[in-house]
Amino acid sequence: MNDDLYAQILEDHKELSSLPQTLAEVLRVTRDDNSSAQDLADVIMRDPALTAKLLRVVNSPFYGMSREISTLTQAVVTLGIRAVSALALSTSIYDLTGRWQSAIDRIRFWRHSLEVAIASRLIADAIRYPRPEEAFVSGLLHDLGLLVLEKSFADKFATVWKQAPSGEELVNLEENTWGTNHARIGQFLLEQWKLPGTICEAVGQHHKHFPPDLHDSDYRLPQIVVLANRISKFSVANTRRNLPHELGSVEVLRKNLQLPADRLKPIEEQLFSHTVEQAKFLEIDIGSPDDILLEANRMLYQHYHSVENLLRENSQMQKDIAQAQVEKAALETLKTITATFNHYINNAAATILGRAQLIELGVKRGEIADAKNQMPVAIDVIISGVNTIQMVLEQLKSLESFETTPYYDDTHIIDIENKIKQQLCELQKTAQSQVIS
Repeated sequence: MNDDLYAQILEDHKELSSLPQTLAEVLRVTRDDNSSAQDLADVIMRDPALTAKLLRVVNSPFYGMSREISTLTQAVVTLGIRAVSALALSTSIYDLTGRWQSAIDRIRFWRHSLEVAIASRLIADAIRYPRPEEAFVSGLLHDLGLLVLEKSFADKFATVWKQAPSGEELVNLEENTWGTNHARIGQFLLEQWKLPGTICEAVGQHHKHFPPDLHDSDYRLPQIVVLANRISKFSVANTRRNLPHELGSVEVLRKNLQLPADRLKPIEEQLFSHTVEQAKFLEIDIGSPDDILLEANRMLYQHYHSVENLLRENSQMQKDIAQAQVEKAALETLKTITATFNHYINNAAATILGRAQLIELGVKRGEIADAKNQMPVAIDVIISGVNTIQMVLEQLKSLESFETTPYYDDTHIIDIENKIKQQLCELQKTAQSQVIS
């Protein structure tokens, strides 16, 4: 760690060295095993705005309470001291950092952060992690170091930020510039605030590459946050590429956490709508419904273009296979192609489903008007997209247990490619004519 850098951050911004008094008291009560639910409620009730916000959150659909929680003491008793303190900490830090000047798009920043927080909590619940509230806080604060770096080194950070089209490349640029990165900066700040060590470690390791078969309990929370970050669709930067090492990382993390594939899929499918819904109760600004729909459209087209690029690269790979006539090379290449197609198709499916959920949510709330009767057309686009994805998956099924011999002649692969390409082309023409603006 670069001790001089951290010392400079605290020297230049002494207000970062500690949390506001109410939050400090919340953490003190939480760490005291002799504290009661009433003790925590008494501390939080000193802040009426925070009290009202917490009551809205605990009564939100995300927590699925069977009865209305009308008092803060009830909330603490029902959810537990740790869960309520985590919510208090999360909402307060959002308000605190909102006063910092920043060139980073704050809406995009908190949209991504909240999505990772919710994904972390859902994953923690799915694997029965004993403290899911820690997963939520770790996910929400995982990129906090970005704001700290920019606050302390505004000009230099602006230069680095412009050069970074993706999160992983940004980490490398940060290392080259400061000898550290925003993950470790975030960990340092949380340690100054005396947050639980498990949360600090998870934030500090959210860009770490974990090896297969790592089941050590000390690394469960960090791996939960890394997996949540990997499956998130929103990003802080304007563009996000799926880097090659990330394609296999999701599967490694899923297996390390002993999370069945059929449990991860619904988490990804529900993540979009959960993020939108929970943002309302936490009063975190992640953009208007129209903004989010436009972002969903942008992500959807990014996935289509990625698939098209894969098809072009695939064509060259197929020629190389046909020329080489080497069985092992053919098998390994085709397995890579199949796995990569599945990754992008799953992303596209999640994005399409997210768009459908947002449309439904917007119509129910009355936030999306359909004066021009565009809804049936939008649904047609979604149905067409799902049909295309189903067609691609059917084609991929034929590659699951392939023999090498048929692929020595690349006409069979080209035939599969042409079918997929034709469907993608038809879908893109339909979707482009109906972009919500």
